[in-house]
Amino acid sequence: MARTIVVSAARSLPWLQNPLQAHKEWRSTLSWKRAEDESTDDAPLYTDHSNNLYQSFWGKFCRWLAANSLKLDQVKQAHIESFLDSLRGRRNEPASVRTMRTYLAEINRVFTHLHATGVIRSNPAAVVLEQKRRKPETRFETDPPLPPGPTFLAAYEKMAATMYVEERRELPRGWTPARNLALRLIVAECGLKLSEICKLIPRNLTFTEDGTVVIRSPGHRQVVSRTLIGRRHLATALKRWVEIRSGLKVVRLRRDQGESSRTSNRLFLGQADRVYAHDLVGGGLGSACSPVAPDLAERVVTSCVKRTLEALGHQAAFHGPQFVRNAFAARLIHNGMTDADVSDQLGMKTTFTARAIREKIGPSV
Repeated sequence: MARTIVVSAARSLPWLQNPLQAHKEWRSTLSWKRAEDESTDDAPLYTDHSNNLYQSFWGKFCRWLAANSLKLDQVKQAHIESFLDSLRGRRNEPASVRTMRTYLAEINRVFTHLHATGVIRSNPAAVVLEQKRRKPETRFETDPPLPPGPTFLAAYEKMAATMYVEERRELPRGWTPARNLALRLIVAECGLKLSEICKLIPRNLTFTEDGTVVIRSPGHRQVVSRTLIGRRHLATALKRWVEIRSGLKVVRLRRDQGESSRTSNRLFLGQADRVYAHDLVGGGLGSACSPVAPDLAERVVTSCVKRTLEALGHQAAFHGPQFVRNAFAARLIHNGMTDADVSDQLGMKTTFTARAIREKIGPSV
């Protein structure tokens, strides 16, 4: 697990006067390392993308503080809890446990630094984090939403095939229906995280003589790399998509034209028509933009989840790709796999998620 290395001195940044700018400057000095690494001398800095993401979390918190006329040294436990309660998700519903965890993690990280450097006397976020972890209903390690039963994945895969027919009828010459089918099925068949799927390249796939497909997942920050086997229906969908993909004209964005940039070869591609023309180099109608955006990939999977739940007459507050990944894990548990084997299939370093899902399923499995 990565850890933060604090390098700025006490009171070297105007945290109380301009917390947004102070956070930006402090974040730019942070580096990370793996827990097993012994030396931190050559630890790389966080990327600009990661820093921008963390700055957006901290910025929202700071704007909430300003609206409530609070400075950092005035923040109490109740204030942080009120901020978390104010967060909203889809359709203006209360934010999910995952969203709250993400915000609270960065708030706690900053306050830990401020406490260590003497800017504040105590860290109020640490108390909130510990209390959240102890509550089963808001357990921050995981909050696995589960489908109505073990037949969900079969219904989901059937719905994916139905949507493919519908999209082909609407776009008879389009390539997105084939992409969408392969993308929807690979989540259900292999339980990959969306972040892993967006990193796949064609070389990660091997089609075997028995009609299956071998998928070598590259892993991601939260999951380890591993090899998975997809059955015939997934292999057929992926092979169709790879063949169509090979004939597409892949355009590059102008922001990807730097000297150190390289042409992306991601397996799943986005639609270039929806990108502003001045951001593109070459291309045109029908061209593909590589790689597929994570939010687009999420919409592709989520649309199938919603249709499946509607067909089953089941209501769920959460419809994202994690729903399908948890259903994949639940199917493995129903099939008699141990928590360790399920965790290996999910690419998890611990069995916590598998145990949480088993606990939700019930003592009969």
